[in-house]
Amino acid sequence: MPDYRERRAGEPGRRPEPVARDGSPRRELAYWLRGAVEDHGGATLDRILRALPDEARLSRSALGKALRGDTFGDLALVLGVLRAVGADEAELEAWRSYWASLDDLESRRRRGEQVVAPEPPWAGAGPPGPDEPRPDEPTAAASGPPADPSVDPAGRPRRSWLLVGVGLLLGCALTLAALAFSRGVTSAAATEGPAGATIITPATTTVPRTFRVAGSSHDLPPGTLLWATTFDPGTGRFFPQDKPCVTRADGTFDCGQYYLGVQDAPDTATYRIDVFVADAGASNALLQYQIDKGGPDGPNPGIATLPTGTSTIFTRSYTRF
Repeated sequence: MPDYRERRAGEPGRRPEPVARDGSPRRELAYWLRGAVEDHGGATLDRILRALPDEARLSRSALGKALRGDTFGDLALVLGVLRAVGADEAELEAWRSYWASLDDLESRRRRGEQVVAPEPPWAGAGPPGPDEPRPDEPTAAASGPPADPSVDPAGRPRRSWLLVGVGLLLGCALTLAALAFSRGVTSAAATEGPAGATIITPATTTVPRTFRVAGSSHDLPPGTLLWATTFDPGTGRFFPQDKPCVTRADGTFDCGQYYLGVQDAPDTATYRIDVFVADAGASNALLQYQIDKGGPDGPNPGIATLPTGTSTIFTRSYTRF
């Protein structure tokens, strides 16, 4: 069977260039995203661009830079590329979690911290060795009997994205349980005053449709998790984030990428973002809401009230531009 370059010779456009890994979040993101593109047949840049959704539309040059690791691709770009090459929902969910961890590291790197990006959970035994093909290097398939669909051309087991997604959800649940437990065993005396929080990013109250939400918090009650939600005055409903915010020992928090409002709302729409603490029962109810609606990409009707066991500690209104 001819190799990848021969198979694609008749298609216009060119493939993204290989990624030089250096441990940075942007290079690791690009490296494994390139691997995903290869896993799904190795689409050219032009083919990916044609299939990108409107919210991820960008120039050929910008896409090439993101896939080389010259820039850090945002979540819309990553999911757009994956959908363009045919990734299923389980794979997209796995990538959302991996992107969020890299995005946090990239923010810390930009603040001057030394960071080393991890490999994704599906990397298995680690990066390819010196004699093992990399995801961004084509391999020639040997002639012979029909290939075993359970293994890839290099003889490695194919990734089961359903198992990866389940594994990530279990890992997230264990992590949240550990966080809640660690706070729960903390003495109540350690909380010196009422809980509080302040959103620092974004710095202005006029924002684009998507942006990052981060800030500082203090005196969070033991056994609680920090969450953020959009409140839409037009419908009177809350639209909580799909997972709790990350809180750190230095008193900062990060709620990750935030999408404000609904897709077809006017750009001048105003919404409120509430930051609140939730006990274990309330956090479970919020996670169950995400499951019931089919995950981050499912229909989002919102909820009329926040669950019992929540307490809002910060609120601010934002207008989209």
